[in-house]
Amino acid sequence: MDNNKKLESEIAEYAELAKENKNIDVAALMISAIKNQDKNLVSSRAKKWAYLISIGAPPLGLFFALRYYFGEQDDAVRVANICLFLTGISLFAFYIMAKVFLSSSGTSLQEVEQITPAQIHELTQ
Repeated sequence: MDNNKKLESEIAEYAELAKENKNIDVAALMISAIKNQDKNLVSSRAKKWAYLISIGAPPLGLFFALRYYFGEQDDAVRVANICLFLTGISLFAFYIMAKVFLSSSGTSLQEVEQITPAQIHELTQ
């Protein structure tokens, strides 16, 4: 549910309570609801880390996306969608860069796939 709609429904509920019982301090309840409106959001620090890891280490961004899809915070699904988007963009950029580097080196992908661990060991000796 959207934060504003949630706040509106809480305020409407408090107004109904005030009609039923005149001893309820509706103003205090409304102020409390407004103060607590942003408490159930993903922290900006957690968002920054999730976004940085989604860009810098794309496969790990999927773990953050899953974590936030099933999260309890109000904006968790939006954060998960951004993590997925950034992970996809990063994977696509990595694919393009790998293709450019391989094409400029004169080596085909098939030649790279045919390298054996013994050949790598020979080169390192």
